[in-house]
Amino acid sequence: MPEAKSPERLAREMQQRYKNVFGTAEGKIVLGDILTLGHFGETLNPADVVAVAEYNAAIVIARMAGALDTVYKQYGMIQQGE
Repeated sequence: MPEAKSPERLAREMQQRYKNVFGTAEGKIVLGDILTLGHFGETLNPADVVAVAEYNAAIVIARMAGALDTVYKQYGMIQQGE
């Protein structure tokens, strides 16, 4: 019986899948569209719960795709080697 994978390993594997998909030229275009649809770079009205939810979803996808890795490294939020 195969050994069960840890939640951390499963999360790393899923993040790699996001990077594989959004790391392509077409994937980068789609990621840009997701961020645009998610109001990235716009000032949001916090009372607009739909816009805030769309923004949050877009940011999660961008983070999983690795689009924010440089920012995270620059501000010490993740290790340089990750």
